[in-house]
Amino acid sequence: MELTLSEAIADYIEQRKQTKLEPLQKALDKVLEKSDDATEISMAKSQYHEAAAPIEDKFNVVSWLTDAARRAKQISLATHAPKYTHGDSKASSILASSDELSNLYLVTSSLKNKQLDFAGNSAVFDVASLLKITVNGESLIDQLQNKHVDALKAFTDNVTLLGEWQSGFEKALGDEKRSGHTLTKQLYYPVNLDGDEKYHLLCPLFSSSLAHELHKQVTKTRFGESKDIRETRKKGNFHQALDESFPATAVQNFGGSKPQNISQLNSERYGQSFLLNCAPPTYQAQSKPPLTSASIFNREFGFKTSKLIREFKAFLTGLTEQDRNFKTRYKRDYGFVQPLLDSLFNHAVQIQSLTEHAGWASDDECQMKREHALWLDVNNPNSAFQTDREKSVWLEVVANDFSLWLLRKLENKQHYLLGDVEQQYFKKLCLHELKAFERHTPKLGEQ
Repeated sequence: MELTLSEAIADYIEQRKQTKLEPLQKALDKVLEKSDDATEISMAKSQYHEAAAPIEDKFNVVSWLTDAARRAKQISLATHAPKYTHGDSKASSILASSDELSNLYLVTSSLKNKQLDFAGNSAVFDVASLLKITVNGESLIDQLQNKHVDALKAFTDNVTLLGEWQSGFEKALGDEKRSGHTLTKQLYYPVNLDGDEKYHLLCPLFSSSLAHELHKQVTKTRFGESKDIRETRKKGNFHQALDESFPATAVQNFGGSKPQNISQLNSERYGQSFLLNCAPPTYQAQSKPPLTSASIFNREFGFKTSKLIREFKAFLTGLTEQDRNFKTRYKRDYGFVQPLLDSLFNHAVQIQSLTEHAGWASDDECQMKREHALWLDVNNPNSAFQTDREKSVWLEVVANDFSLWLLRKLENKQHYLLGDVEQQYFKKLCLHELKAFERHTPKLGEQ
């Protein structure tokens, strides 16, 4: 049978009492287990009762409620606590009590059953927990807001005392004196809408109630049944339940080692608040044939190889006369030239793979050099185009253009000079790799 609200309140106070008595009881049990000495046992029991007596008195329901009502003014009911914005803020807490659901934005009023928070002296959060005890959808907060405390009538017949409890606990429903503070950083920007002077709030207060609901939902997907669903998915098996997840979340911490200094709900969350990923979507550029480029060595290819070029120039700048040896040449060829050629062929493959645009090189708008187009538009259905391609004359032209492009990119007359010898050498390397690349390139009709 479910407890009434009065019984739940009495049970809460009893549990707090037992928590205080537990260390004393453990000390007594330890003596009872180890000793058979009647004197020692009697002394231990006497010490227990002596230490437990003030706790029993303090947690007498009437005494505890009276003390709690007196302390309640040190906390305030809230959905938005100011210390989330800044730990030294002295502003009043805000309670968004509207139950109207927002259709435009996800805000605190969007929550059907929002968790209410308490801000203020963390030593009085035991009173906050008392006020939030809910049975059959009703709590002391609800009763206080409706101007009665029927759940407390079970503990006293004294109308005056009951009134003191009610007036004391009502002070926890909000700050007696409302005030703002510069550290809450509430920045309003004036706007003129249809002739009416209004404001845009540029820095909203942090909603603890909204953060608590998000924390609950994210945590639920990471433990319990959701964990079993993910394990089943990893094994490639079927699970009838829906797998819910919040990818790429971040954690924002409030209060450091003392999260209770911010608010009660923050303490329950151990200071954690989840942040959803609000980064804009990452779009992959749609690949298109280079109709407007005069060469494959265009701006796009230059961007892809800019880092390699910078490293190559730094390498050449640092060379001395003593570096004229095989080791240096090997590092030059396999550390810099070969990666550049790999980038060139990867770039070419991306263009050759545009099968849906096959024949783009025969378009009247194509501005690309003929030899480069012969290499890249490998699936061009035009027979004359394929005949020219099979002659392979374009191989020499592409290799020569690569060497000229590379010399132009590496130019640095202050530190070194590159001339015809280097140009012919880079061409030779490129031509060798390009012929091998072409042998492995699927031709028209072979794909």
